[in-house]
Amino acid sequence: MTASSWPAKFYRLRRLFWLFLLLTVGYMIWLKNYLSPLSSGEIVQFEIAKTVEKANAIIQDWKSSGKYEQVVKSTFPAYLFIALYTLAIGLGCRFISACTGNEILIKGGRGFAWLILLAAVCDIFENIALSRTLSGPVSQLNVSIAYNLAHIKFSIVIICILFIVASALFWLIGQFSRENNVKY
Repeated sequence: MTASSWPAKFYRLRRLFWLFLLLTVGYMIWLKNYLSPLSSGEIVQFEIAKTVEKANAIIQDWKSSGKYEQVVKSTFPAYLFIALYTLAIGLGCRFISACTGNEILIKGGRGFAWLILLAAVCDIFENIALSRTLSGPVSQLNVSIAYNLAHIKFSIVIICILFIVASALFWLIGQFSRENNVKY
């Protein structure tokens, strides 16, 4: 990347990061209201059910409480959420690491931006397995696929967010130390 093109690319990266972060947060708020009274915690419990018995118990609870229709209704919006959080986190890894100016963190940001794509792929296949579980007989295969892919997905998402936080702290400490050096 040439030196003259870097400021323009950085500016575009910054704009895209904030845009997709705001879109993701806004979508999460809208989705929470759209799926009410179903909570995201209930969906996560279903994703990590692990056994047919637990998955069946959750489905029966949803049917008896009138939440089952909301769960079925949540399957399509989940795919848009996957796209949004993947873009927000991927761009966050790239943008925040670029803010540091540290070449190791910048390269790490590129790697983590690619890694979050693996989480998205896991999430897509997890949602397919969950949809099959909701629409037909509950099988151990689909429950196990959802369980394992959910753990991989959540692990990658947490690692990427921790990278963003670590990069942000590195950048803030650098800013603070520069300010203190100017005063003296």
